[in-house]
Amino acid sequence: MKPRLSTVVLAVLVQAGLALAPAQAQAQAQQSSESTSAAQASEPLLARQSIKWSQTRLTELDAAIVVFEQDLAKRKGDTRAKAEVALQELKDKRDVYRAEAEAAAAQAKSHSEQEMAQARQSLDDSWTALQGTKDRYLNTVQADVATRRAVLQAEFDARQKAWQEAIDGLSADAARLSAEQRVAIEARIEALKVTVEEEKARAARLRDASAQAWESEKQSYAEAQQNFAQTYSSIRESITEAAKK
Repeated sequence: MKPRLSTVVLAVLVQAGLALAPAQAQAQAQQSSESTSAAQASEPLLARQSIKWSQTRLTELDAAIVVFEQDLAKRKGDTRAKAEVALQELKDKRDVYRAEAEAAAAQAKSHSEQEMAQARQSLDDSWTALQGTKDRYLNTVQADVATRRAVLQAEFDARQKAWQEAIDGLSADAARLSAEQRVAIEARIEALKVTVEEEKARAARLRDASAQAWESEKQSYAEAQQNFAQTYSSIRESITEAAKK
């Protein structure tokens, strides 16, 4: 990639009497404008990814809360009172997480990679705490397997939509690369699509699984979610790097 001089650097050179020839200065200014636009369009990679998956998590959690609200409507007496407290706690923590994710989004362009890594870790820690609160609701009402399945299915449906949008985004960005660059990247995207189809089949099995098998499948599903995020991040990074060449 050709070296680019920022407009600030050009101003310093002019003041020092070392300005480039008019034609060169114009070319450098154009390059500077392109560089600024590229920088604005590409926040730190980790920041974009953490924000995206944080928003996906919120969509999944909102879907789960809808199921909880439907479950709560069927509860009575002391169990209902305790469930209301547990559900409100979950909603409050969700709102805190949402605010944290929005703050990370607002600061994405100005934060360094180290700062964004810290923000991402904070979001991950907050999400782990949210999962514990969600489990407390399920335990409070002594939710049966059918209710737990309904929660997981609601989360899965929300996640499937997010996964498909993520894959569509990868495909669109990969299409802008040269034919040579696209070969390996598109192969990885196709492999990711296969993973998504496998998880659809897993979700279908969950609907008919026994309680013991359901717990095993649920753990495998959680691992698949993590693998998808890691694979997506790796492909996204490859596309970003290829676009620089």
